[in-house]
Amino acid sequence: MVSRLLPIVVLAGCYSPIPPEGAPCSPGGSCPTPLVCSQDVCVREPFDAPPAVCIPIVTGPGALRAPALTKPLVLDGDLGDWPTCFVTLDTTTAIVRDLGAAGSFPTGRFSVAHDATHVYIAAEVNGVLPLGDEPPPAVYQNNSISIYLDADGVFASAKYDPDAAQIVVDHANRSQAFRSSTPIAVPNLSTAAATNQATFRIEIAVQASTFGRTAFASTIGFDIGFEGGNGTEQTSELIWFETCGPPACGCMGGGASAPYCDARQFGTVALAP
Repeated sequence: MVSRLLPIVVLAGCYSPIPPEGAPCSPGGSCPTPLVCSQDVCVREPFDAPPAVCIPIVTGPGALRAPALTKPLVLDGDLGDWPTCFVTLDTTTAIVRDLGAAGSFPTGRFSVAHDATHVYIAAEVNGVLPLGDEPPPAVYQNNSISIYLDADGVFASAKYDPDAAQIVVDHANRSQAFRSSTPIAVPNLSTAAATNQATFRIEIAVQASTFGRTAFASTIGFDIGFEGGNGTEQTSELIWFETCGPPACGCMGGGASAPYCDARQFGTVALAP
């Protein structure tokens, strides 16, 4: 019996690894197969749910880019449905206003996004106990966040324009708006808050009509601060950005430079198309 050795043939196919998610789409909105372009990022599935890779929002010092969402975010104090990356705010990354904090400052993260009608802001803050229970208008004396917005993106003077406002929302979802430190009422403001011990999460949605306009500009003025307060006094604020400082900018009477009293401090958010 004659035995025959049969050659073993190994078929070497072409191995093409799946590209990783998260790379920017190429000009024209294309991505390598099998990825698709969704909200300027290459992903396996369009963003109807939170993506595996968050959408970057930082474009430079004091400059953010809010991605355009295809459907509204649900305001419920749960940040699990946010597709955007968050920006860390702590004593190493923020402008620190120490008003008697005794070394204890709130820290956390924030993000922004928008859809056809709303600008959304979210924050998760590790607060400083006690969180405070001061009712409006002085909710900034509690642990809270302040958002500073200028709807037309023009903020050339210290005094707030008619389309600018500071909106404070505290850990218990109490809110108050101000214009150049004067309490005001604003329409079409939606907020939600959830608190677990000293950590709280806040979501805010505003519309152009909140600032007396029919539409937002493509780039708006923006800033955010995390406030520490014990319910009797404000003890601190960590501010995302300050464009300038004293003596060029600052509060009346030579006080500290801060966005609550000087709109020229605002950074910007570009609303992605």
